[in-house]
Amino acid sequence: MKAFSKITILAAAAAFLCSCEMEYYKEELYRKEIFIVSGENNILGQEFEYDAEGCEGKLAIYASGTTGLDENVTVKLGLDYEAIGEYNRRNFDTKFEDYAMELPAEYYTIDPMSVEMQAGSNSVLLPISVKTEGLLPDQTYFIPLRIESVSAYMPSATKNFVLFEILRKNDYATTKSDTYYTMTGTTQTGWIVDNIFGSNTRRQAINSSKLVTPVGAHSVRILPGATAANDMTTTRNNSLRVTVDPESWVNVPVYVEGELTEEVVPMQKVSITPYLDSQDAIHVSVSPRDVCSYDPTTGTFYLYYRYQLASENGGNTWHEVRETMTRAQY
Repeated sequence: MKAFSKITILAAAAAFLCSCEMEYYKEELYRKEIFIVSGENNILGQEFEYDAEGCEGKLAIYASGTTGLDENVTVKLGLDYEAIGEYNRRNFDTKFEDYAMELPAEYYTIDPMSVEMQAGSNSVLLPISVKTEGLLPDQTYFIPLRIESVSAYMPSATKNFVLFEILRKNDYATTKSDTYYTMTGTTQTGWIVDNIFGSNTRRQAINSSKLVTPVGAHSVRILPGATAANDMTTTRNNSLRVTVDPESWVNVPVYVEGELTEEVVPMQKVSITPYLDSQDAIHVSVSPRDVCSYDPTTGTFYLYYRYQLASENGGNTWHEVRETMTRAQY
């Protein structure tokens, strides 16, 4: 009898504990928490077109649980100045040149800094207007936001802030990931006299997988020919700005096996200038014979130019380049 009683008591206790555990997990599963949608390390990146008037992005705010809210909830947000500092310290330590920075206030608008989540729903979108013209292409920009208060329920302990990353794009490239073009062409070193290029060396074939970075609504930044750079300062000084004019078209002759045909292909006109307006920047001279162009049908640039690196400034050493760049397909 005693043995039976002990077994009965133990079984009842186990059942009670199991019931309590189930209630606990049930409460955890259905408990309402307000959180900001983001990815790994609370980062959420959105792409924005280059537009002087600004483009609108959306930040999603959700309520956890399997049912809608029982009442309206006001979610107030504010800037989290510590989040970027913590991100930089954790990822880059003392490599200050790689630090992300807060997007300057003049480049975005969030008005108001609060949203109303309606009863019966479980999500709402916060509009964020962003201007990208003038942002540095190599810089990571965040808008650091944190839930300051909620009128009901409770904010998430881990998803209560977000580093809203401002990614830039145009028709030719994006900063969401590295954009590469397949480049083939030729280069020749020589000199320029009265805008006429001369050389006593042979033209050399070049090819590379070329990084192309958006820097404006219709502009990208590239390094000349098959050159490379090891640091950001050299990259910026030696880079070219390639700009497409969508409204200006030129008829480009068609060559077949090196022979000129009577056919032409309409393409958009392209200009090439130094990326930086600086005495330390690369010098550029456009070929007087050939017109640079872009074929929007194939995503191909046809570029003809001469350049002189900053380190060569003051002399008369120039490099004439003829290159074709086609966006790589992945």
